[in-house]
Amino acid sequence: MQDNIEEYAEKRAQMAVAEAERENNKKIVVKLSAKGMSVEEIASILEITEAQVRELAEKRSA
Repeated sequence: MQDNIEEYAEKRAQMAVAEAERENNKKIVVKLSAKGMSVEEIASILEITEAQVRELAEKRSA
């Protein structure tokens, strides 16, 4: 039982870190886009795909 609780806690912590990273990337994408940087350049800097950059950029207007 304790193992299950620890596994759940670890999974939730990993999910929280991933969400925080995504929110941080979203802010960076918005700032760099506003400065005129291309999707390709942003993807390279953040080490994510161009599709992910576009997805994050779309969410700024939502």
